[in-house]
Amino acid sequence: MDLFGGRRRIDPDQADRIKSWARSAWSLPEETTVMVTELECREPGCPPIETVIAFLEGPGKTTQFKVHKTTDEVTQQDVQALALDGEHHHDDRSHDVSEKRETA
Repeated sequence: MDLFGGRRRIDPDQADRIKSWARSAWSLPEETTVMVTELECREPGCPPIETVIAFLEGPGKTTQFKVHKTTDEVTQQDVQALALDGEHHHDDRSHDVSEKRETA
């Protein structure tokens, strides 16, 4: 039974690619969990679907980045752009690049 009906599914291979790109771009240690989630936004001016890349680095330490594209559209260049921009916003908890599904 699908209690959530109509929920989009992330291609596991694409999610793995995004995670790999993120690990490489940020030089993340193996103990850091990387999550890729696709979220629907219903607020005015918000893109209909965003991809969120989140790093769970320990208790209470989560950093997330948003790409205004579906996971299928996210490229390695998008992830690299987030990493470059994120270095300039080190204290921010959420970072945004141009253009959100779920897997852990």
